[in-house]
Amino acid sequence: MRLVKFSLPLFTLVFASLTPVHADENHPGIVTDLVVRSGNDWTGSPLPPYLMSAPEVAVMRFTIPPNTALPIHKHPAINAAYVIDGELTVFQEGGMQRNFKKGDVVIEMVEKWHHGINQGSVPVELVVFYATTKDLPLAIKKPNP
Repeated sequence: MRLVKFSLPLFTLVFASLTPVHADENHPGIVTDLVVRSGNDWTGSPLPPYLMSAPEVAVMRFTIPPNTALPIHKHPAINAAYVIDGELTVFQEGGMQRNFKKGDVVIEMVEKWHHGINQGSVPVELVVFYATTKDLPLAIKKPNP
């Protein structure tokens, strides 16, 4: 339960609010914009309940060169990626695929095999925010058959 209380403010700070607003009367010009808020991953499946142990937040920046595929992997905890630049195609193993471009957010699947591919001509840059717990891996690569 503590993870929910800790993670919600973090994601609120990152993704802000739907209507542009001033932080307060003493800070004019600060504008926020809600990029995404959802209880579902990019396939439309509901996200699982939060983990019950002590929370930990991890933030990673990825650069994926053109014509490069990430390994097939899954995430044991909820995470979301903001696409800073480029275009990434994400594939659910045995299922659907979806393209994400600059300014989009990928709400990742939890405990489902998937991978992304940069099929474009420029590097894809992502910042990924993980709501996790101590010592839990951020991603698990699928073993080779």
